Amino acid sequence: MPNIFINWPITEAQISERIETLTSPRSPRKVVTRSGRNVRGFFPSLKSRSRKEKFESNLEASALGILEVSSAVLRLRTHPYVLVLSGGADTKDFFYTPDVEIETANGKVIIEIKGLPFLKSQKSKTRYRSISQSLRGQRIPFITILSSDIEKWPTQDEVQQLLKARPWPRFGTRRQLQSGVPGLDVDECSEEFLERWRKASEECDALLTRLMRRGPDETLAQVA
Repeated sequence: MPNIFINWPITEAQISERIETLTSPRSPRKVVTRSGRNVRGFFPSLKSRSRKEKFESNLEASALGILEVSSAVLRLRTHPYVLVLSGGADTKDFFYTPDVEIETANGKVIIEIKGLPFLKSQKSKTRYRSISQSLRGQRIPFITILSSDIEKWPTQDEVQQLLKARPWPRFGTRRQLQSGVPGLDVDECSEEFLERWRKASEECDALLTRLMRRGPDETLAQVA
């Protein structure tokens, strides 16, 4: 099974324990509401226990597509909890709701999805840096997916085409898949489709691996 990070300083169990320790009793805000002005909806996912996950922008939906096709991602859920993070010695603790939590063979990873315009203000940059530094200080794996990462990525159209053509399990969404290909019911797929999916999976894994290695300074340098 491919991994987007290896030789992490703490174990898979320790990552989960640290996330649980930071989790607040506060519930995440509702994403899909009648009054919402932005593009919102449910992303169909065979990696979600509920078989669907909420998203609140086209960018989030696109990022979820990458996570769905990636073979390194075994499970995913959006806006899973509210964390209480340390703001440092001179700043108060603050609340943070991750956009996505994924499960990999080496442990959980928190993912932030951001459009470049949202990181242009100094306030947004400061908050982002605080989130990144706090999570990394706890040794919790953290990835930021920027809008530019997806816009410049040549495999994005293929990912969307594969997801549209992906057969859904015919016996209902609750059936447990025995597939060795995460996110796919291989019994319903042609060999040609499987080969396209595997190639796209490799590209998704490679993208997530690159983003995993990117620190906050390099991320913010992408903002013009």
